[in-house]
Amino acid sequence: MEGKEAIIDSILASARDAAANIVSDAKAERDELVAATVANAEREGAERLARAQEDSAMLKSRRLKLAELDSRKVILAAKQQVIEKAYAQAETKILNMTDNVYRDFIGAIVSCYAEDGDEILIAARDVKRLHYDWVDGLNKKLHMNLTLSDRYHNGRGGVILTNARYDKNLTVEMLVAETRTQTEGEVAARLFKR
Repeated sequence: MEGKEAIIDSILASARDAAANIVSDAKAERDELVAATVANAEREGAERLARAQEDSAMLKSRRLKLAELDSRKVILAAKQQVIEKAYAQAETKILNMTDNVYRDFIGAIVSCYAEDGDEILIAARDVKRLHYDWVDGLNKKLHMNLTLSDRYHNGRGGVILTNARYDKNLTVEMLVAETRTQTEGEVAARLFKR
């Protein structure tokens, strides 16, 4: 029986060696898979982190640009309000001139645009300032026949020259608006020099 037992022991030893080799190969394969999985996870994590950092930087840049744009809009709106107030104050200053200065101012404008036979419409608020004597003075100065209308225009001040062919709007509002179209760029540049 000794031969049988030696054969069985030899078979068992071979089986143990084969099992040990299989276990060893399986552990090596497992270790390789774990190492590959860890490396893959680290690589994917690094890629995700890089994408997240890139996305974060892009989002931060976009938000910063939007904030700058919003800031510019607020500043522009404030500048436009300042310009609007400047022209409104100019209009108010004209309307609040002393009577003599106002008559001279409006008279100078009428002198530039009036034609013989024009009718002068004034604002209701100017009844005491721009009257028949004022028109008579203009007629003598300009050697024209201008008449003061018994109708009023809807503006705050100034005049409208009217005749059968056309009307010339020389109201204070129109004069300031016309001046604004010609000077707004220069006014803005002066108000907001850097």
